[in-house]
Amino acid sequence: MSLLIRTDVTAVKLYHKYILAGIGSSVYIYSKDNYRLLTNIICLNGQKIYGLVPYKISNKILVFGGKQYSILSLEYSNDKDDLKIVRTVEPRVCIDWLHSVAWITDESIAILTAHNTVQVWDVCKNSLISQHSSNENSILYSGLLLSLQDGILVLSGTVFSEIIIHTTALEKPLHYLKGHRGVIFSISVNLEQGIIVTTSDDRSVRIWGMYLRTSSSSMAVDTVNYWRSISIKCKHELYGHAARVMRSCITNRTIISVGEDSAICYWNYVGKLMKKVMSHQNGCIWSIDADESHVATGGGDGAVIIHPLTKAFYNGHNESFNFNVTPKKIAFTARKNLVILDDNDNLVHFNINDNTQTTFKLKHESTYKLFSISSCKQLVAVGDKNGRLNVFAENCKDVANLTNVIDSKLDLGNILSMHWAGNRHLVFCGEKGVITVISSQNNDVETSAVFVLPSCKERWLTSAAMDPTNRCIVVGDRCGNVHVYFIGIKNPYKSFSKVHGRYGPTSITIKDHDFITTGRDGTIKYFFINKDNKSLTKFMNNKDLEFQWVEKFIDKDENLVCGFQERTFIIYDIKNHNRLLEVICGGGHRSWDVVRYVDGAGNDYKEYIKLVYIKNTDIHSRLFQMSKISSQNITNSSHSKEINCLKTFKSEVDPLVTFYVTGGEDTTLRISTINANLEFQDEVVYKHLSNVRTLKLTEFRNGILVTSAGGRAQICLRLINIIRKDNHLKVLSEEMVDFMTKGTDKQRKNNQTWRNSTVDFDPETRIMDLDVIKPDDDKIVIFAGCSDSYLRIFVFIEETFALIEELKHHQTCILRTVCVKFSERDILITCTTIGEVALWDVSLKFGREIAPFFSTRTNKSGINSIDTRVLSDTELLVATGGDDNAVILSLIEVPSFNDTHVKYSICMDKYHCSQITGVLFVKEFLLTTSIDQRVTLLRWSVDDHGISCEFLTQLFSDIADVQGLNVIDTNMDSITVCVYGNGMELLRVPLPDPH
Repeated sequence: MSLLIRTDVTAVKLYHKYILAGIGSSVYIYSKDNYRLLTNIICLNGQKIYGLVPYKISNKILVFGGKQYSILSLEYSNDKDDLKIVRTVEPRVCIDWLHSVAWITDESIAILTAHNTVQVWDVCKNSLISQHSSNENSILYSGLLLSLQDGILVLSGTVFSEIIIHTTALEKPLHYLKGHRGVIFSISVNLEQGIIVTTSDDRSVRIWGMYLRTSSSSMAVDTVNYWRSISIKCKHELYGHAARVMRSCITNRTIISVGEDSAICYWNYVGKLMKKVMSHQNGCIWSIDADESHVATGGGDGAVIIHPLTKAFYNGHNESFNFNVTPKKIAFTARKNLVILDDNDNLVHFNINDNTQTTFKLKHESTYKLFSISSCKQLVAVGDKNGRLNVFAENCKDVANLTNVIDSKLDLGNILSMHWAGNRHLVFCGEKGVITVISSQNNDVETSAVFVLPSCKERWLTSAAMDPTNRCIVVGDRCGNVHVYFIGIKNPYKSFSKVHGRYGPTSITIKDHDFITTGRDGTIKYFFINKDNKSLTKFMNNKDLEFQWVEKFIDKDENLVCGFQERTFIIYDIKNHNRLLEVICGGGHRSWDVVRYVDGAGNDYKEYIKLVYIKNTDIHSRLFQMSKISSQNITNSSHSKEINCLKTFKSEVDPLVTFYVTGGEDTTLRISTINANLEFQDEVVYKHLSNVRTLKLTEFRNGILVTSAGGRAQICLRLINIIRKDNHLKVLSEEMVDFMTKGTDKQRKNNQTWRNSTVDFDPETRIMDLDVIKPDDDKIVIFAGCSDSYLRIFVFIEETFALIEELKHHQTCILRTVCVKFSERDILITCTTIGEVALWDVSLKFGREIAPFFSTRTNKSGINSIDTRVLSDTELLVATGGDDNAVILSLIEVPSFNDTHVKYSICMDKYHCSQITGVLFVKEFLLTTSIDQRVTLLRWSVDDHGISCEFLTQLFSDIADVQGLNVIDTNMDSITVCVYGNGMELLRVPLPDPH
């Protein structure tokens, strides 16, 4: 029984007030009003759903995929959210793959198979009414059936890059549409607009026009005669995708295409690309549907996303201002008015509501101006290099106006930078790195603190933040360093070097005992402050974003961040991994500001984002209503590519929540949660340089140590802690180690010139698997099996990480490493691509010559999975599953290391038809899984006659390319497991009655 699934969403349908999604072999139905899951039902047996076809005059839905189809019936009640779904026709298996289906009547349907054959079936009697095979014997990659008044129209997308249009009423095809240079992936038709849209793996979208050859305009479009009387020509050939174009759909105003490049392209009927939006975390978008107001997409990241159709046309409200001056700096105030600093020593306050402006003449001596606005946006500070300071305040009530509250001359020497630290303090940086913090005293200023910035090449600040409660200030300098000061101590309490590259941090946010920095290196970095223990003030982790210039957060939850990608301004939603807004404005090397606010009356409140920027000495303003452009996740996304490894744990903070740690081919390591209501959510996402192949969880220092490794021979260690904050669980993580076994490119070059540097001809080494033992409370030993056949041993102790051994015993790639406590000794087991299993004693101190004390060959080829069970002090049961489709149980007897041998062995090769990727012992049961998507439950036993295994049951998983399984929970009547591969699925495996 499937409890939860996250995998490719291969079908979506907008149906009345509902959103239907085909995920695996099940249909999920969500409310279009509140996006809540209403119900779900298994429709097919072990086949992915590729189409949902509603009947126009009833509440029936035809579901098909693979070689099967079934029919659902929706039953409504007075409450629109109270919906029942019934499978009226059980899954029926056809003789060939299905590409399209169509309703003919309430009791009959037509299906199009992969060999260009149309069959008409009576669904009530399950009888074949008729069959029509086309003269064009071509394998189809796609197809579309249209029910006509006098027949069935077939549009066949062939492997020969052409679309063949024929009808069941005629022998010869009606039309051949040629022009694509690749196989046809989808065909869409809009009879009202008279167009056909096709997509292909040549990355193109083609719009075909239908033209009547005769002057008769009264001919019905849903007749064979009409299709015989028209000519079809290619009107537009469209290129906007960077990879294969998978699907398209047609609305009254737009043509929408989606593809492998994760792009949604909106086209108009004349072939112009109106907008291109990236979605689904760079995963393939498999399905799309649209109505008059929304577009729904399903992707390879397991997400169903609904987008407003207005996104294609809506570009916000544009406004330009010209004040007959040359603006240098600009910012929004708290009341969304503008303050402008021009090149004539004037500060202008522009009231947007009544279109009036007030000008203040500044009496500054230097033309080098410093301009900053406070966090609350009510205070504006303008200073110059010589120390002249003006502070202006905007009133909160009545008509908005600006007042000069401070006009002072500071004796700080040459001032290089000025920043607000909160709403009361200004931070100045002068020559020789002297940092001065001032605050207001009536209409004058007073010095609150003085600090000294450590020496660096460009010794001034780029950002600052203050925490008055803890009397702490955090600053970032132009060389990318971040320094933590406490008031009363001139020198830094703690410094972090080269945090954000040579441009320095762009913003610093202090929250409780944490602070967050952003920078122009495409990262957000998280730190922890402990004023009592300097060693506990440390860098925790970082988040990599899709764009380089990360400027600042625009919300209180630190979820919405803004920045630039070249000339485009971006607002990014961190939690949902998508871009909310993209505006081409020329780039961040200009003065600009952005504000997010809610406006409206009564119950009709709308969220707005307003951007202002200077371009060509003009001030441009862009106002966006977010409901017209922001997309909504119906189901939350996860990995956009294959999951290679998965482990789970629970926390005492909330035992009902299970934490899933996963690593995948998309180079991310994710920690996700599934609660008691089976709601899935990614909590944190970490990046590796290459794919994540393996991970292990170890209890360490009152937390969970996550050790992950994979491509580029990279190993990462992160310490995870779970806390409850504001009634929500929060994952705290600290990055302990980021280590590359082969070294970075710079380390490999060893600072040599290009003439003297040598090339490492050894291919990139991958860490295929690892396991961890903890000899002491503060010591971790890691055993890593690598693709270059080396076994590498690492030690983490007292915050240092080192490679201590490289052992060469195997001649081929090591696929699996597992440690087991056996007879009070630590035994390491390694498995290779030739089916070899080796046992190593790793209990003694390292430095001596280490070699396996026993080696045997269990499988005929590579071993993908292994599990062990200690039976006694001298007997070890080992289960291995490999590429030979066989599960091998071996009882290894170890009376002594010199006399180790296989006592009994049993081979089981009849339960799976593909590579075995997972084996697990659970009490007296053995669970196995394979690429064939089956999960098998066996009961094992060992006696004096040998090993015996009894088959109990087998389930089918909707996860393709299964990489393994993990046990989540066990009870008296079932075992809950998580199968992972191209997604993940929770399955409940029933246990036999003990009686």
